[in-house]
Amino acid sequence: TNKDIKSRITYSATLKPLNQEDMERYIVRELESVKMSINTFDEAAMALIIRSSEGNLRLCRNLCLGSLIEAARETKRVVSITHVNNVLVQPHWRSHEELITQQVLS
Repeated sequence: TNKDIKSRITYSATLKPLNQEDMERYIVRELESVKMSINTFDEAAMALIIRSSEGNLRLCRNLCLGSLIEAARETKRVVSITHVNNVLVQPHWRSHEELITQQVLS
């Protein structure tokens, strides 16, 4: 009965959160792999992305992508802390407790 499910599961692993230096290296490596400048994110934006993603590669990648989209909407070549904050205020980036508190106060 689980044949279909078993055929889709290939591998699973638990990754520990990365430290700040590894997160920054990850972002730089990803930028280099797509031939973008390592200065695509200003210092403040990079620091906020690293802090907000808490060592999680998927969160980091999604936050970088969302921030790049925000910058592109404004036709900017460099992602600033404002672009990152615009992504972070979206509901899916907030914690469950924060969303409940906001609903109660509204």
